[in-house]
Amino acid sequence: MATYLWLNVPLMALIFAAMCGIPLWMVIKRPDTGRDIKDAVRRAEAIPLHAVSAHEAERWRERAAA
Repeated sequence: MATYLWLNVPLMALIFAAMCGIPLWMVIKRPDTGRDIKDAVRRAEAIPLHAVSAHEAERWRERAAA
């Protein structure tokens, strides 16, 4: 029984390293930039809270982008 436990330890370590390493690698490879975040916030703020449909919200997004 203990043999199976010790055989699973390297597998658990590999899976744990992948779960932590892959997202970290993705963030380091393509970090968020301040300009992109500011643009997204500006577009979101341009949409009125009273937009009643997706079509109306899309029109507001197009006007804000122009």
